[in-house]
Amino acid sequence: MKPGYSARLGAALRHAGRDLGQVPRHRRLLLFITDGEPSDIDTPDPEYLVRDAQRAVRSLSAMGIDVFCVGPGPRNKEQEAAIFGRNGFIQIDTLNTLPDKLLSFYLRLTR
Repeated sequence: MKPGYSARLGAALRHAGRDLGQVPRHRRLLLFITDGEPSDIDTPDPEYLVRDAQRAVRSLSAMGIDVFCVGPGPRNKEQEAAIFGRNGFIQIDTLNTLPDKLLSFYLRLTR
């Protein structure tokens, strides 16, 4: 897998959260799969995009929606921690590690 094109994370999170927010459940989980790098051809400031995505995650959390990120390959962990929180993301280095990483991620969520 390799990343490509734009990824306006904040907009995608808000869009998914709007639909998920209408599901009547005690606990809701939004599992976000991305390369983790906010990008938009209309916004040259990458810090703005990080803050926008961070605000979207916080808004969803206030609605009772837990947001977690799964992403392929090496990425900027500080940027992801700023957006999703220190425990809100996992990195998948190779596709064959995906099942084990998702299992450990699920176990971490259910504690």
